[in-house]
Amino acid sequence: MTAIAGIGDNLLLQLLAETGPDLKAWRTEKHFTAWLGLAPASRQSGKRKGSVKRQRNRAGRMFCAGARSLVQSVDKALGGFYRRLAARKGGLVALKATARKLAELYYRVLVYGLDYAEQGLRVYQEKYAQSQQRLLAKLAEKQGFRLVSVHLDALQPKINT
Repeated sequence: MTAIAGIGDNLLLQLLAETGPDLKAWRTEKHFTAWLGLAPASRQSGKRKGSVKRQRNRAGRMFCAGARSLVQSVDKALGGFYRRLAARKGGLVALKATARKLAELYYRVLVYGLDYAEQGLRVYQEKYAQSQQRLLAKLAEKQGFRLVSVHLDALQPKINT
């Protein structure tokens, strides 16, 4: 459990005291994150949009504290996720989303017994770049264009000495 970035020994003990070691009370990780108060809160009926303020319980606030510790991390994938989202949506939204990701990882490890290995920031950024390239290719194909991959080294003129 402590292999998950943002969850240290002290936080793990506090979380186990709040939630217990058996998370079978929540059918899915979505139920678990909703109980924590980390689920997205939106309400819409027709054209009317409103928002529901969800209070985070003590365990939800603990996950937020764990997410705050990842904000300045240089080599963690969750830190990169936070910074990418914070640039687009703002720090509070990014903090809540990162806390939700931490809670989902916590749930998966306790319920399914999955091993967690930190991939690192570089692997996360490569996966994100690949998904962006796939999206761009899909959008280009939809508009009738075809993308051609060009390396930057081939574009720079070579100087003979």
